[in-house]
Amino acid sequence: MTCHLHLEESDRLAWLEIEGDGGEPRRVRCPRRLAMVDARECFACSRYATLALHPSGKKVYVVCEPFDEAPAERP
Repeated sequence: MTCHLHLEESDRLAWLEIEGDGGEPRRVRCPRRLAMVDARECFACSRYATLALHPSGKKVYVVCEPFDEAPAERP
């Protein structure tokens, strides 16, 4: 499966690196919540677009769609 993005759209996408390995939970720094969250929360978010692999194969990214509102803490 290949994802084709328009250049102007891809410039606005957020690429968030998934952190953690092995026994650690996978975590992502959410730009909307300004905090580290479980990666599964990102996958459930309406702005989640897809996953992307670094060409080296050693990093995985959550790709988020552009959004207008400023980042804010959620309770």
